[in-house]
Amino acid sequence: MFYFRDIGCLFFHPGSRYILLLLLGFFHQPAFSQTEVVVAAEVWAPMIYFGKDGKPAGSVVEFIDQMNKVQDHYKFKFTIIPKLRLNQVFLEKRADVYPFRTTVWTKKELNLLPTKTIVSTGDVYIARKDNKYGGKAVFSDIPSKKIAGVLGYHYGIFNQNPDEKYIKRNFHAELLPSDEEVMKFILIGRAEVGIMSEILVGAFMQDQAIRNQLIVSNTADARVDLSNLVRADGPISVADMNAIISKMDSMGKIEKYKKIMHIGEFVH
Repeated sequence: MFYFRDIGCLFFHPGSRYILLLLLGFFHQPAFSQTEVVVAAEVWAPMIYFGKDGKPAGSVVEFIDQMNKVQDHYKFKFTIIPKLRLNQVFLEKRADVYPFRTTVWTKKELNLLPTKTIVSTGDVYIARKDNKYGGKAVFSDIPSKKIAGVLGYHYGIFNQNPDEKYIKRNFHAELLPSDEEVMKFILIGRAEVGIMSEILVGAFMQDQAIRNQLIVSNTADARVDLSNLVRADGPISVADMNAIISKMDSMGKIEKYKKIMHIGEFVH
């Protein structure tokens, strides 16, 4: 049997230098290193935002963190990039995954590939309860109403065309810089119907004051399948990402996040 105290004898044994090199190589093997994958997205509060410590926070960020916990081959690192710079970051290959996204909303030149669907969600219509049409009657013939949405977004009511000139020409619409502004326009009566992700509506309605004033349509403006878009020539393949998503699903984690994100709360 070989003991560590016998290592000294190896210096005087023929061929010992070769044995010693093997031993030194064994003891100096690097620890298992994970492949780093950069996950990048813009602010999408309350799913993605900067926490009080200045670090990424929100339910999507937590979901990515769970992906780190269910496997040890990849290390997913989340970073928030301003929306106007995000495409360039992917083009320069400084980011590898665009989470909870659809290729319908992304440019082809980014070369991002969809994984299996994580969640199917959509936009819903919102209005004040005390509208002049009488409750949910406001959601009848929506194209004739004064509509508030976010500039640059794809909406079913606008035929998935985000062009401001097209929308202004064909609809009575206010296109605003954020969903927060859409909510404000509805609450102060500057628009009759607002369009917003069911995820955001659910988050806003955690505020009882907003819940008391708001009604939500039972039908969706449009539905979309969200997945983790993977850079085609990046460090993780679609197949590997699908395997991680499948594992998350089998552990019940995706169903948990659907509830956290209010998916299916208004439209069934």
